[in-house]
Amino acid sequence: MLTPPAGRFSPNTVSVLPYNGSISREGNGIGDFIKRGIEPKAWRVGRGKFELIVDPDDDAEQQNAQREMAKMRAAELRAQVRRTAGQINPARPTRPRILTRSETPGRSEKQASTNGRDVAETITLDDLELQEIAELSTEHKALYIVEKYIRDKYGNDVEIEEDHDGADLRLSVHGQDEQRIEVKGTASRDLAWSQLKVSSQNSHDALESGEATMYRVVNVDGPQPSIYILKYDQDFTLEPEPRWAVRQIRREDDRYPLRGRPYRYNLPLEPVAQDDWETPE
Repeated sequence: MLTPPAGRFSPNTVSVLPYNGSISREGNGIGDFIKRGIEPKAWRVGRGKFELIVDPDDDAEQQNAQREMAKMRAAELRAQVRRTAGQINPARPTRPRILTRSETPGRSEKQASTNGRDVAETITLDDLELQEIAELSTEHKALYIVEKYIRDKYGNDVEIEEDHDGADLRLSVHGQDEQRIEVKGTASRDLAWSQLKVSSQNSHDALESGEATMYRVVNVDGPQPSIYILKYDQDFTLEPEPRWAVRQIRREDDRYPLRGRPYRYNLPLEPVAQDDWETPE
């Protein structure tokens, strides 16, 4: 592991990239920068992050490095989308949950209010960042925005990791307790309470126990999205919500998704069971 020379590099010259692989001049990470013509003065690897130190007196090099870091972050997000596609587990039918406004008066009502703009954290995205996340889903745009907010707030004192036990992110801030965050995004400009859902039992338990905090990201498609930081039993509660599966009604001329044709069809709108389809010889 390489560390920057003492006294030469200030904290604002260090760019941080979440990283899960190995670092070498010829391999992943640092090699990508060298191929792009960026020659960093030093680099180092911490738990779940890659730090690149560039010349503090070279503004062009710093800007170029930041652009390349942003591209790599966006590429990692797109790869994560591909890795997780089709792997989302359905909600447990026994305890589905819906978020509702808390009944607690005072501060919680103010923070939960869509008019309480003063309690929201607003983040400004530049044109490059907007371009990078343009093709991401609402969920992954929200994750990108929350990560940017956290890194802008804590700088190099924070480590961000994926949380696989009921939340989306896990933060380690120097001198503070570990934080867990459940991220929920929406294109709406307000909190959109009716759209807020908690689908997994692990997420429900993490929020209800206070181990995780809800970060509600609104206006994820705009240049200035906002984040509402919500706590269970202060800003919201969790209530059961019934759900029904939607099944297609197959009519006589339907050929999708089963092959053949039905040989028993009493009513035009009667669902056709698997055994009612004959297979062509």
